[in-house]
Amino acid sequence: MGWLRDEVLRRADIVEVVSEYLPLKKRGANYWALSPFKPEKTPSFAVSPSKQIFKCFASGKGGDVIRFVMEMEGLSYSEALQKLAKKYDIQLPAEKEISYSSKEKQQYAAIYGEAARFYQMHLKNSPAEAYLRQRGVKEEVASTFQLGYAPAEGDSLAQYLIRLGYSEESLIKWGLCLRHEGSGKIYDRFRGRLIFPITDEQGTIIAFAGRLITEASSQPKYLNSPETPYYQKSEVLYGLAQAKSHLRKGGAALIVEGYMDVISLHQAQFPQAVATCGTALTPAHLERLRRYTRELIILYDSDEAGQAAAERAIEPALSTGFFVRIAQITSAKDPDEFLRKSDSQGLAQIIQQSVSWPIFLSERRKDSSTPSQRYELLQRLGQCLQAIPDPLMRRVYAEEIAEKLHIPLEFWENFERIETSDRANPPSSIRITAERELLRIVFSYPEVEYAGMPLWQYLQEELRHFNFSEPAAEKLRKVLCDWNEPFPPTLAILTERLPVEVQDWAAGLVLEKYSLSEHWHTWDDSSTQEDPVQIAETNLTLLHLDHLQRLLEENLHFIQSLPPESATYQEHLTLHQVLLHQRAELAHRQGLILPYRKAEHPTKRNSPTNIQEEDLSL
Repeated sequence: MGWLRDEVLRRADIVEVVSEYLPLKKRGANYWALSPFKPEKTPSFAVSPSKQIFKCFASGKGGDVIRFVMEMEGLSYSEALQKLAKKYDIQLPAEKEISYSSKEKQQYAAIYGEAARFYQMHLKNSPAEAYLRQRGVKEEVASTFQLGYAPAEGDSLAQYLIRLGYSEESLIKWGLCLRHEGSGKIYDRFRGRLIFPITDEQGTIIAFAGRLITEASSQPKYLNSPETPYYQKSEVLYGLAQAKSHLRKGGAALIVEGYMDVISLHQAQFPQAVATCGTALTPAHLERLRRYTRELIILYDSDEAGQAAAERAIEPALSTGFFVRIAQITSAKDPDEFLRKSDSQGLAQIIQQSVSWPIFLSERRKDSSTPSQRYELLQRLGQCLQAIPDPLMRRVYAEEIAEKLHIPLEFWENFERIETSDRANPPSSIRITAERELLRIVFSYPEVEYAGMPLWQYLQEELRHFNFSEPAAEKLRKVLCDWNEPFPPTLAILTERLPVEVQDWAAGLVLEKYSLSEHWHTWDDSSTQEDPVQIAETNLTLLHLDHLQRLLEENLHFIQSLPPESATYQEHLTLHQVLLHQRAELAHRQGLILPYRKAEHPTKRNSPTNIQEEDLSL
């Protein structure tokens, strides 16, 4: 499918596509709009026509035109590709080559759609309808969620689908029916149950959940469809198809535990509610939600099991980049029961009073009076803080902990140093800047020549000798170094090979958040043109210097572990001199002045040495 992707990127104009969703305004070389992913007053959503990428500085999202359609429509990569191909009249390959439009998936969606219609037809005047009425579910809400009833007869769905032309094998294969071991006859998986259709983000039914409406201790209260290639419990959120349009408008996602909780909340005008399908909250669930919002309110059952599950959900949610709050119900078991006893205003107040996760964790441990209990609380807070990838968000939460729990900021700095003492030293800001600048130059100046070859190609060869310290930069470096085409790579072309978080990072690398004022020259006549060759040479030098610095530090550490009378000791003293000379010569060639700090002598022993007391840091 690579050729199709390349053809879509060749024909599709990202400005044209984005303008169908957002009103764009040209400013400088780029187009700007208010973020579609996060409420804001000042436009921070940028589109580059020259680079064919977008970057939303409010939400952090970025990438090519395919990624944009994925985010706006909640589509998979393949579905977004198909949509753009259709828009630009690109002939799609045979169905068998594209998994999302395969006959098998089409049959799967069709058979589940027919099953859902069958269940809906049997809801009228059924025990399930009476049950919903008793629970206060309105008819229009039941229709929105396509609720139905599975008749108690053993094979009514099977016979219905067979009459439509579906085979027994397909009914068994896709989990709608089972085969009796004794008689060999097939029978329905769901019998005498209220049916909750489970959909993907586009609203296509991919599974069912069935709830018993009579007390029968020999059967489980809830029964779910088996997992298939098109239905994975750990990836599907119930109610997301209905909630996504509301989540895009801003505000927090409200995550609950049960199907009835979602239905009751939507009916009570809380359309941002979603639920997991009988599993714990997973990173895959969170990644799907992260397309629409950055705030998460956990509203789990009020019993200990529910509160423990809420605590377990905090760390993965933080690591996915969510701001996390927890709302707690005290007068009912769950949101559904609360809404049947009270009203939506009462629940709105509970949600409004939701607390930030550090407060929730401390309140869960109110009896932390002993040293061991206090230790457990501090350890848990520290683990959650370290799970946050965004240093600014981590700082915000550390300040909240300092203000409300009276644990000073300095404690968490020490905590982090202790916890990470066995890891490599964090990279210097100089190194990170050099890495980013070199990557930016590669993708920003594909036409510039250097040393008789394209500058991007020269840098590609040079960067093969390094490992970058910043994870996102290292992933992009590897993809760049694997590029073996004669024409320059672009971020739009390389996007498919990058994880989503690196796409976001890379888009921000080449798209500036700010642009020069039109009236710049009225108060400053300085040139705004940068010299890409000079930038490349300087930052390559910085990386080489950083590499020599690391060799010096490693060699110094080795010297200090050797007896001065050994031959190896003398060899490493000589090596140290060579490295120092190389470092000084390289800095001098580029006109860089190395900072000086009187460093500890490589050895304090009374033995001769030729090593000067030079600074060992850049």
